[in-house]
Amino acid sequence: MEDNYVKMSFESVFNIEKIITIFYMEFSKNFYYEGERHDFWEMVYIDKGEMICTADTKRFILKSGEMTFHKPNEFHNLSGDNSVSPNVSILTFECKSRAMKHFEGKIFRLNAEEKNLLSMLFEEGLSCFRMADSSNPLLQRLEKADNAPFGSSQMTKNLLEIFLIKLQRNTNTLTKAMRQLDVIDGVDTPHTVKEILDYLKAHVYGRVTIQEVAEALGKSESSVKQQFARYRDSGIIHHYNYLKVKEAKRLIREGRYNMTQIADLLQFDSPQYFSKCFRSFTNMTPTEYKRSIVV
Repeated sequence: MEDNYVKMSFESVFNIEKIITIFYMEFSKNFYYEGERHDFWEMVYIDKGEMICTADTKRFILKSGEMTFHKPNEFHNLSGDNSVSPNVSILTFECKSRAMKHFEGKIFRLNAEEKNLLSMLFEEGLSCFRMADSSNPLLQRLEKADNAPFGSSQMTKNLLEIFLIKLQRNTNTLTKAMRQLDVIDGVDTPHTVKEILDYLKAHVYGRVTIQEVAEALGKSESSVKQQFARYRDSGIIHHYNYLKVKEAKRLIREGRYNMTQIADLLQFDSPQYFSKCFRSFTNMTPTEYKRSIVV
């Protein structure tokens, strides 16, 4: 009788070759790590709180329930946002599979199934491996744990590969660029807030309302207010007036216009309101400011 069996081989889309570190840490809210680069992958998951991440030249916010990857030889660091003490899971590993390219430049929002799988992965990995110095896991010295459960090393490898496959199928992602932070006036500012600031600066010679800002950016008024309030102490219109006064100071120093003309150019309701607004930010009237200028 002829043998009709077909023996199918397995496709291996991810092949984890080595693990370098695996740890779960509770960081202080002002934690700061200067950064590093290495020739293997790093997987970072925020279990609680938020952290500011750097990937080469991009700085971005990683929030609770989100994960990102640093590709080999990509400079990266982590720091707290000075508001909440974050809990972070980090795993570094060697994998040369082409499918890893999918994880470059992305932030993943994990669903319940993925979070459960990640928990299983870390539970298994931490039963098999331990850090040589648990007080400083960033030293990256991993050792085989004493009395590790049978097959725990293979289980860790298999769970990580399964997790990566699941994550490959995850469409709930965004790019690091969408969370990019810009340093404005010495303050880390998310791109969403930078858009508001850019709009205000572009219309400093006009008049704007919060409704107009929201419509221009395709957002609701409440969303725009909340985003701005989280990263700026002042309200949007208060900051808009600050920008107007800042521009007025520049015009006064140039000396081409008188105070009434400057008030008109910047579309203040009246020269009196211009003077009042100017004084609220500088503690002097426009005329007093002009006299204070060193010539």
